Amino acid sequence: MWLAAVALVVGGALTILFVRLGEARRRDRVAVAKWKTISKVSALLAEILHADTTLEDVLRLLVPTFADWSALLLLEDGDVRRAAVVHADPELEQELRNRQFPFVRDAPFGPAKVLRTGEPDLLQHGRAETLAGQLDPDLLERAGIGSRISVPLRARRQVIGAMAIHRRAVGAYDNDDLQWALELGRLIAFAIENTRLYKDARRLFDESASANWVAHEDGRILACNQAFAHLLGFSSIEEATTTPAVELYVDAVERDRFIADLKQHRRVAGRETTFRRHDDGRLVFASVHAFGEFDDAGELLRLTGFIVDRSEQRDLEEQLRQSQRLEAVGQLAGGIAHDFNNLLTVIIGCADLMIADGDRPAVEGDHDPLQELTGAARRAASLTQQLLAFGRRQVLQPRLIDLNDVLRGIHALLRRLVRENVTIELNLDPRIPSVRVDPAQIDQVCVNLVLNASYAMPDGGTISLATTTVQFSDSNPPHPSIPAGHYVLLVVKDNGIGMDDATKSRAFEPFFTTKPVGKGTGLGLSTVYGIVKQSGGYVWIDSEIGSGTSVTLCFEAAGEVV
Repeated sequence: MWLAAVALVVGGALTILFVRLGEARRRDRVAVAKWKTISKVSALLAEILHADTTLEDVLRLLVPTFADWSALLLLEDGDVRRAAVVHADPELEQELRNRQFPFVRDAPFGPAKVLRTGEPDLLQHGRAETLAGQLDPDLLERAGIGSRISVPLRARRQVIGAMAIHRRAVGAYDNDDLQWALELGRLIAFAIENTRLYKDARRLFDESASANWVAHEDGRILACNQAFAHLLGFSSIEEATTTPAVELYVDAVERDRFIADLKQHRRVAGRETTFRRHDDGRLVFASVHAFGEFDDAGELLRLTGFIVDRSEQRDLEEQLRQSQRLEAVGQLAGGIAHDFNNLLTVIIGCADLMIADGDRPAVEGDHDPLQELTGAARRAASLTQQLLAFGRRQVLQPRLIDLNDVLRGIHALLRRLVRENVTIELNLDPRIPSVRVDPAQIDQVCVNLVLNASYAMPDGGTISLATTTVQFSDSNPPHPSIPAGHYVLLVVKDNGIGMDDATKSRAFEPFFTTKPVGKGTGLGLSTVYGIVKQSGGYVWIDSEIGSGTSVTLCFEAAGEVV
């Protein structure tokens, strides 16, 4: 009898042992499955930056193995957005996605509690409790609310959302499941925050005013923004990324030196580089800033940088250098002309005295040596007057004048200076205010400009002299050196052969001329420059080959004519 009792006890103990062993194995299998899921979630979250990976894909790793349904909620600008929901039943999933009711933020349990407190929430028997405060309890009842785990999503020590997993059955989750869900929430929050940071960085990259680009060492452009494409003459970003970077350099060796410096110093700042636009071949003078990304062996993997267009700044610097050169030459020419003019005054005076006294060399035929001496001296004196005007050493007699009256007064004179196939037109704005200048010098300026324009039209054409009034603000000056204010413009325009950039850059230099030897002194435009500057005005040239030339004189408005 007692043997039977012993056997019964031993059998019961073995049964309990086997049951517990089975439960332990089941728990082990569940634990292994959970952490395998953690690994899968981590791998999937690593790809979440790509457009083809979504938060729904992450939740589908949990449903139906670990939950009947799951939802992710995110805090955005103070509101709660249902970012993702997945259910084992596709029809219920669609209904849950189409929920029209707003999120109930004051619900006592679940995600609402998590978002308020930042603490996880475990409901093991929460069928009635889960429905508390909800606006659509019937739908939640059908979805399954027997058990639920809600965990916070944290980034930079702030709650950015919540994740909830649900089972229809009660008591389906325990504290071990809660710890596992917390780890899942940590991974998901980290991925969401990285995605947000990436989007912010990408937006800054794409929308920046600087020309940003990422390239491989071999010259392949991996990414760029619209500013980069526009600066270098591409119609689209796609076109830019299919063009080798080396083709953008005027000198291919320059890129080799750039890469060598980048490898040596790890970064390059403010490197002056000349690029060639892809569409029209125009040169772009730029400042390049870049840093390299290197592997553990120190090999350059790729480079990231931005380009600042310095073409306009370079033009301004060249204009400043040109102005300084003209200033220096003007001072030299003015000084020489002043001394030379004194000598000529003595020569002309002595010649005039000889003529008055009758003490002159014999005249042979039409050759009068004294008259030729006097004529040559007076022509030289006229030349020195132009040099003095350029050097701003001539004494001006400015007064208030109406430019329209001046142009009407010399129109007949200008007409006699040009050939018959050249027409001179006046386009005068009757509303212009007066300006304070020397009228005799303005006459000289107009004569020089009209003669130059006439020479640029060997087959004839039209020269127009136009006046207008303009108001310049600090934001729209035609040139940076012109302050804001009210100005009167005198524009002399022809439809002649025009100038290239090289000629235009030297047009105001004294003794620079494109005319054949003996046809010009090269002082016409330089004299214009000197007179206008001495009068407190501004002058600039707009010209293109085949499109004619326009010279603009700019004087500050001084009021009504006196």
